[in-house]
Amino acid sequence: MLPGKTYTLTDFALMAWRRRWLIVAPMIVGAYAGLIVSSQLHDIYQSEMLIQVVPQQVPNSYVQSTVTMRTVDRLNALSQQVLSRTALEALIEEMRLYGPERQRKGMQDIVEVMRDNIDVETVVTARAGEKGADAFYVRFKYPDREVATRVTSRLGELFINLNARDRGNLADATNEFLESQLAETRNKLEEQDRKLQDFRQRNAGRLPTQVNFNMQAIQTTQLAVQALVESLARDRDRKLMLERLYNDARTEDATAAQPATLVSAPQRDPSSPAGQTVQEQLMAAREALARLEIRLTPEHPDVARARRSIQELEARAAEEAARLPKGSAPAAAATPQQAARAERLLQMRAEIESLDRQIAFKEPEEQRQRALLADYQSRIEAVPGVETEWTALTRDYDTLQEAYKDLLTKSEQSKVAADLERRQIGEQFRVLDPARLPFRPSGIVRLQVNAIGALGGFAIGVALAALLEFRDTTFRARDEVMQILELPVLALVPYVSVETDIRRRRRRRWLTSAAVAMLVAVGTYGIWALRLWKHLR
Repeated sequence: MLPGKTYTLTDFALMAWRRRWLIVAPMIVGAYAGLIVSSQLHDIYQSEMLIQVVPQQVPNSYVQSTVTMRTVDRLNALSQQVLSRTALEALIEEMRLYGPERQRKGMQDIVEVMRDNIDVETVVTARAGEKGADAFYVRFKYPDREVATRVTSRLGELFINLNARDRGNLADATNEFLESQLAETRNKLEEQDRKLQDFRQRNAGRLPTQVNFNMQAIQTTQLAVQALVESLARDRDRKLMLERLYNDARTEDATAAQPATLVSAPQRDPSSPAGQTVQEQLMAAREALARLEIRLTPEHPDVARARRSIQELEARAAEEAARLPKGSAPAAAATPQQAARAERLLQMRAEIESLDRQIAFKEPEEQRQRALLADYQSRIEAVPGVETEWTALTRDYDTLQEAYKDLLTKSEQSKVAADLERRQIGEQFRVLDPARLPFRPSGIVRLQVNAIGALGGFAIGVALAALLEFRDTTFRARDEVMQILELPVLALVPYVSVETDIRRRRRRRWLTSAAVAMLVAVGTYGIWALRLWKHLR
């Protein structure tokens, strides 16, 4: 290039035209080299399979699923399992993949190659602010399109089987865990129940929950004691009054009675009330038995006692009648007034005896009620001492009971969820589009290699042309001389070719033509032999 000259686009275009063969030739060579390289590349076929994520068929409001992981996260976890070294090694051995490569590389490298050729693409949709997966693609690349199809189908089956197995295992594991927790909680609850039972037995009547009962019992007992005290007071007053009236009546009867001399009259019993005879006592006992049978049952102790007393009096009356002399006259008959007075005395005496029995019964009952009242009061006083322990026991029992109920509910739900997974009613994967047999190689690798070769050759040609032009300092026009040297041009002398120049030019043209012909022949043979036209795509 001439120093000091300003070059325009026209100048650069003229330079490129002068060096056109230098630019074109490397580009053709580069394109040919790209064809050779791309011809050595294997065709890669990609097969894909679309798997749909079928949601749970039973509403969550009826059966709560035990699998809480989002579908996107679960797909990532399943992808890690499918793309694991163990799974891929088993698949390589099963499908007999990468035969030539396995002879040159180790299994770890083959696994990495296969992992790079597997693509799992999730179809993500947004629902209520969360991302969910409705489906996902499984793709696999391999030089053999039939093998690529079979491997893609096998990968899809792995996803479906692993999903069903993992969901079933997770449901079963959740169920077993809840069962173990439920059994442990049941044992704790039973142990706490035994502690409460022992505590209730040891502190019967002194529990905080029995305070109201004890207070009510105290009120009832107090009322019973008060009623007994009042009843005893009335009975004692009635007894005193009857005894006074009875004594007064006996005194009046003794003063008003006329002495009568009766032959062989019955002897009076000095131990009986008012000196009654045996016959009078027998009559009184029979009347008392009649009154008792009206009020009491035949099995009552008072009735049995009265019957025994009548039997004894009858025996005594029989003995007294046997001692009387034969032919003796019976006692003189009493007047009606005396009979009425005697009947009244008998009634009063029977009532006094009844009051004695009632008083004898009520006094121990009063003592018993007072002792019961003291017991109830002692129970209430002992409540603060046991309340702390009772509160702790009941709190722990209530907590365990609530935990047991919660675990029981969750365990039942888990059993239903596990049965749902076993019946394949829960969320599952279903093949929507099976693996297709690819008809064309995937990607544009060959075209890229060819383009890279042509562009590389073109870049080399431009670089060589630019280098030659940079080193060329030849003046090619009058204006260049005037511009660079600032000297006037007096005349233009044309170039006169001599015989030597003509021969040299012919020889160069012949060599160039021969070289071009040879290159064309070699290139044509290479294209025909390698069938490079098939790799132009």
